[in-house]
Amino acid sequence: MFLDLVSAVQSRGLGCGLTQNRMLVLTVSVSFLAQIALVYVPFMQAVFQTEALELRDLLIILGLAGTSMVLHEIRRTFERKVNAGDTYTSVMEEMA
Repeated sequence: MFLDLVSAVQSRGLGCGLTQNRMLVLTVSVSFLAQIALVYVPFMQAVFQTEALELRDLLIILGLAGTSMVLHEIRRTFERKVNAGDTYTSVMEEMA
């Protein structure tokens, strides 16, 4: 689930910064909090038949998701630098 949330953040456009799409940040944040509630709030555990993860397991999952996000952002930064000169006009000129 956490990797799916990271994937949603990573799927934004190359020119869109992390904080530029407030609706995406809000949606991912609410989904993250809802997932945590499903796992750790006793009432919701009973309703959805979940068990709390041990802290170590939760940290491993969050670490994997965080590592994926950081590596993807590094790749995106590199792609932005490589593609900085690419505009529609320059691409059309290369094709001609």
